[in-house]
Amino acid sequence: FLNSESRLAEAMVKSVEAAGLTMLSYHCHSLHPAGVSCVGVLLESHISFHTWPDEGVITLDMFTTSSKPLLPALPEIERLFGVPRVNAETGEEEEPVSVWSHELRGFRTDEERRANVYDDNSDLSNWITSPLEVTKKQIVTVKTEIQQIDIWDASEREDLPSYEDGVRLGFGPDDPRWMQHEYASPTRLLFLDGALLAIADSDAEFHESLVHPGMFAHPSPKNVAILGGGDGATLREVLRHRSVEKVTMIEKDAKLVELARVHLPKMCNCSEIVGSTEVCFDDARVELVYQQPKDYFALNNLTDIDFLVLDGTVPETDREVPEHWFNDKKFVDAMIDSLSENGVLATQVGTAPTILDPRADLSVFRHRERFINSLEANPKIKSIFIYEEAHCGFYEPKAFLVACRDVTCRRHWYAETDEIDYAIYDRIGGLKDGKPSLVHYDGATQRSFQAPPRAWETVYCRREPEPFECAYRGLDKNAELFEFDPENEEESSFEIRMSKNKETGEDEVGVYAKVDMPEGSYLMPTHLAASFEVSDDSMENVHANTQIEGVDKATVIEDFIDFIDTHGHPSIQEGSGKNYVEVGGSFMMRISEDPEEANVRRWIPSHPDGGRPKFSPVYDRHRHSFDVFLVASRDIKAGEEVVKPVGLWDI
Repeated sequence: FLNSESRLAEAMVKSVEAAGLTMLSYHCHSLHPAGVSCVGVLLESHISFHTWPDEGVITLDMFTTSSKPLLPALPEIERLFGVPRVNAETGEEEEPVSVWSHELRGFRTDEERRANVYDDNSDLSNWITSPLEVTKKQIVTVKTEIQQIDIWDASEREDLPSYEDGVRLGFGPDDPRWMQHEYASPTRLLFLDGALLAIADSDAEFHESLVHPGMFAHPSPKNVAILGGGDGATLREVLRHRSVEKVTMIEKDAKLVELARVHLPKMCNCSEIVGSTEVCFDDARVELVYQQPKDYFALNNLTDIDFLVLDGTVPETDREVPEHWFNDKKFVDAMIDSLSENGVLATQVGTAPTILDPRADLSVFRHRERFINSLEANPKIKSIFIYEEAHCGFYEPKAFLVACRDVTCRRHWYAETDEIDYAIYDRIGGLKDGKPSLVHYDGATQRSFQAPPRAWETVYCRREPEPFECAYRGLDKNAELFEFDPENEEESSFEIRMSKNKETGEDEVGVYAKVDMPEGSYLMPTHLAASFEVSDDSMENVHANTQIEGVDKATVIEDFIDFIDTHGHPSIQEGSGKNYVEVGGSFMMRISEDPEEANVRRWIPSHPDGGRPKFSPVYDRHRHSFDVFLVASRDIKAGEEVVKPVGLWDI
């Protein structure tokens, strides 16, 4: 076939017909020593190809100025030119391998480029149609009244078999197939209007990160609403929670749900969830509403949603997108009003920033910044958390946001690893076969979400005017540090003295400076860094244990409780349920009600607006330091007593 002018010419003519184009003339000639070259002149442009019979290769280019897309003709082109070759040794036909790229050429306005899902700025182009190194198969493409839905299978030449591939194919430990690309399964990708929404192979990492941090920020979510989520994966994760009694899923495009049932079965599979159904959409707790979310909220006065999750694409562009919910403050306020008193909102917010990014409202992330600003401006929102996950399968880490109406959700957000692990066990449990329900999210994962990466802090502090707390992103390297060393009096900057209380006449301990300490100096930073953290829950349990009748009093425990009550203080992160207890020399500093006598303050002063901002990557990243470090509030002279003010740690 690859050496036959006539057969190749016939295939070329039929390919042009399949593409709906017009052949004006063509020329083919044989090459020496083998192969054929053909060129066809089209009314719309041209087609050309060359063959290498010995290698079994044909390279073909088709160009058109027509508005008709070429992709629909691709299967027919592959059939016409992909003639199987018979293996000379085995006598079996070898299936041809097709490698192709689709590019848009020519001149288009920015608006025309944005409107074309195959433009080289789209995810569909970058992931599927443009790269030659990607082996791809079109599963379905449907253009509805609302959007274009594309589902593709794709793999790269460097991909190797996954663990699941090895189990499915029965690989042994030393099996050479572990390192052979042809045994790697392709991954399935979902695109909406050219934007990549979901990757089947890493959908658990993405959707567990989207759903569970927010769900566990609520003590017991019963009524859940999902905006979007037509692939079913967000619904699947929500239904894992045994506390859930009702889920309302508002999806604008019924066709997406229909296609997900057929072509994305893994993503909407609830067969292994105890108490659910084969397909998540059919669970009795689920109500499917096919409507624009904005219209649904406008027609329904919702006030009792415990958990609201937004699952859709996020605009990252320098142009205005007024129709997107990120840019509609009225709709953002309506979503917040729909939440119950301790309700939680969660959403993905696009690509994570880098430290090189400009001010957020001046970048392609302006829509995200506008959304965050709307949440900050709403008095019903009490705390906002930002976090990111790098294992979602996208080219760059994905960012997520959780917003709470009740400040006590900070206690759940900052929970210890073991607390989250127990909450997962208690509320979700395992699958029907006994395996764990979650493959990615656990207590350690949540711990990594509690402090956002530094880029969030960097970009946040580029706001104008600069937020107050940005001046405290790190210890002042120009300030002096004064340490207390009871084992080495000569090196110690402090000494402990006993004195008589002027009012009571009782002996009391005091801490005195041995050297001059300038205003802003750090006092006993090593000892303060050793302060231990204890939660309100732990304190309640310890107190309760001392009240059990019939149990001998444990003096050491009661003394421990008294020490915490005397030398501990609540975190300045209101609602976190954390307390910090000083165990070094600082706990011996005298406390005075006279503000003129006090010469110590906490490192970060009280925020000018009171409390802490509801959204601040700075507070989230430095919360432990803000809760323990002390500095001199004025110059302290050698021999002067170091005195704390009453209410030092008040919010």
